[in-house]
Amino acid sequence: MNEEFLQYIWANSLFRDGDLATTRGERLRVLRAGEQNRDAGPDFWDARIEMGGVVLAGTVEVHLAGSDWFRHGHHEDRAYDNVILSVVGVDDVGAVTSQGRRVDTMVLRYDERCLEEYVYTRGAPVVPRCHRRLREVDAGRLGMLMTGYAVERLERKCEEVRSLLERERGDWEATLLGMVTRFWSGNVNEEAFSMLAGVVPFSRLARRRDDVFGAEALLLGCAGLLETGAEDEYVTALRGEYAFLAGKWGVREMPATCWRFARVRPTAFPTVRLALLAGLLGRSAFLFSSLVEAATAAEAMGVFDVTASSYWDTRYRLGVPAGKLVKRVGRMIKEVLVVNALVPFLFVYGEERGEDQYREKALRWLEELPPEDNRVVREWQRWGVSPGSALQTQAILQVHHGYCLAHRCLQCKVGHEVFKVRRDEGES
Repeated sequence: MNEEFLQYIWANSLFRDGDLATTRGERLRVLRAGEQNRDAGPDFWDARIEMGGVVLAGTVEVHLAGSDWFRHGHHEDRAYDNVILSVVGVDDVGAVTSQGRRVDTMVLRYDERCLEEYVYTRGAPVVPRCHRRLREVDAGRLGMLMTGYAVERLERKCEEVRSLLERERGDWEATLLGMVTRFWSGNVNEEAFSMLAGVVPFSRLARRRDDVFGAEALLLGCAGLLETGAEDEYVTALRGEYAFLAGKWGVREMPATCWRFARVRPTAFPTVRLALLAGLLGRSAFLFSSLVEAATAAEAMGVFDVTASSYWDTRYRLGVPAGKLVKRVGRMIKEVLVVNALVPFLFVYGEERGEDQYREKALRWLEELPPEDNRVVREWQRWGVSPGSALQTQAILQVHHGYCLAHRCLQCKVGHEVFKVRRDEGES
C-alpha cells in the first residue's frame, strides 16, 4: 500500500461509509471528498464533512501514517491551517496546525479486496492490468467511459493537426496533405512517412494541379529514394524533375536509410506507397472539398480510390521490372487514413470555424468504421471487451498507451469501475 492508493480510496469514496469516525470516537459523514490537488499544499481542496451535527468546509490531508504530518513539516506550514481532517492509514501521532489547533484524524477503512486488486494490477504481466474483473464491469457504463477515452485520444491527434496548420500558416489544404502523408503507410514505415511530412512543401504542391509526375518526383526525391534504384528512362526523367523543383523551392531530402524494405510485402514497398500518394496529391484539386462534403465514412474512404501511374504497373522498385499488377490503395489503409488523418483534421476544421456539424461528423465516422484489428485490441477482446466500431478501438488504444503501460490504474476510469466491483463484492 502507498499514499497514492489511500488518496484514491478517499477521492472516489471507496471507504466504508457505515463506520466513519474520528480517532476520538466522533461520528462523521463525508459530504464532499474535495478536489484533488496535484500541486503543493493539502491533498484535497473544498472538502465538506459533517461532524457532531456541524458541517465543516476546508481541506483534507491524506498520509500513510499520522506521523507523516510532522515528518513533512505541516505543523509549521500555514498552508495547512485550514485542514479540517487528517486521513491516515495508521494512527500513531495526532496532527496539529502551526497555530496549535488539533486536527481531527480519521483512520481510513476500506475493503481489503480493493487493496488486493490494486496490488495485482500494479504487478500484472499483461494488459489491461485490470483484466481479472473486466468482464464484471457494467457494459453500458464501460461503453460511456470508452466514448470519453476515444475523444481524449482524438484531442491528442488534433494537436498534430494544429501544429501542422501553424507550420503551413493557416493553409487548410496543405495541412490536409500533410496529415494524409503522415499516415499513408502501415507501422513498418510509419516514422519515415512522418519525417517525410516534415520536409515536403505541401503548400507549393497543392498549387500544382493535375501533375502526378511532378508529385511523384517530389515525393521520391524528398524521400531520398531517387538515387537508390536502377537507371531507366523514367527514373532519369524523375531525377530531372526533382532537381528542377528542389532548386526552385529549396527543398531538403531524407536519408534513404530511413526506409525499410526488408520483411515488407512488395505491394507495400515505400516506393509503391509513394507512387500511390503521388497519384492522390497530384490530383489534389478536389481532395479538400471532397473531404469536407463527404457525408459518411464510406464516402471519405472513396477519396483514396487512386492508382499509381502506369510505370508502376510493372514495378515495385525504381528501374526493376516485375510482373504486371495495377497498384491501388487497399481498404485497410483507407480506414487507417480516415481514423488517423481525416477525422482529426475535420474535427479541428469544425472547431476553428465554430461549426459543430464537422466535429459531430468526425465522431460519427469513427462509429461507422469497423473496429480496428491489432494486437492491443485482440488482447482486450480476450478479456471480454468486444468493440463494435473504430470509436471503441480508439478508446482501447488510448487506455492502453495512456494508462496501462504507464501503470496509471488509479487515474483510469476503467480501473475505477473494477475497484468498485471489488468494493461492492465486500458489501454484498
